[in-house]
Amino acid sequence: MSIAKLTISIDLELAWGNWDNLTSFHIQNIELKEREIIDRLLELFERYGLSVTWAFVAALLDEESSKSMPGKKSLWFAPEIIEKISRSSMAHDLGSHGGKHRYFNNMTEQEAIEDLEFASNIHSKYNIPLNSFVYPRNKVAKTQILAKHGIKIYRSADKAWHESIRRKQIHLGRAANLIDKMLPISPQAVKPQFNKEISNIPGSMLFFSRNGIRRFVQPSVTLTKLEKGLQKAISDGGVFHLWFHPSNFWSETEQQFAIFEKFIKRVSDLKNLDQLEVRNMAEFSQHEH
Repeated sequence: MSIAKLTISIDLELAWGNWDNLTSFHIQNIELKEREIIDRLLELFERYGLSVTWAFVAALLDEESSKSMPGKKSLWFAPEIIEKISRSSMAHDLGSHGGKHRYFNNMTEQEAIEDLEFASNIHSKYNIPLNSFVYPRNKVAKTQILAKHGIKIYRSADKAWHESIRRKQIHLGRAANLIDKMLPISPQAVKPQFNKEISNIPGSMLFFSRNGIRRFVQPSVTLTKLEKGLQKAISDGGVFHLWFHPSNFWSETEQQFAIFEKFIKRVSDLKNLDQLEVRNMAEFSQHEH
């Protein structure tokens, strides 16, 4: 049986993630917290020797795109963040989160092509390989277009019991998702799905925010779920795919980092015991199927 694997993918957006519903809450947190959170995450990954996927909105590297957007330029344009990730001592995967965080399920094929061409041109301009893709809002659609732009792997929807409910009824799905987060239920281990054109790796679990009602979820429950996700991957020879946004650390920031570092330390221990490998998304596409 193959050794268990962990992959972490991060949706890096700044204000592009909420271009269609931007509020003062988003603006304040992006200005005051986002860059520090990214720095702390990078430091943690370096300290524990982990390589992850940072899927970034390409417009973060295009100053012209920021000019038509509201608020300060730093909400929309952040070349220094991408440079820090590139300079990290860990070889992180800088994947794509679309050109301007538009939703592929709502776009025409031509609009999707134009969005990907914009992203591809930005990656080429800055000499950043374009191997992995994370759909904005996880709205998976038009996967054949990704392959035509040389993308090798994308993240598909979480393999989770509450996702099947969400597909049928979105409000019930949200309630089920909250119930899942409040109970020490094991996330699923997943398997990469390979084919000739493009591969995908489903998510296992969102490292969720601690704002609103979710702040009542006990940290011990979250840690138990993370541990069970790792153990499920070990027992199945599968992959535990954890994903999040830096914004998931905005609320209860110190509590979030305390939980996350305990998890990362546990990952490091399992890695040192040869019970777990850590791969970013691009590395799955480079290995034998």
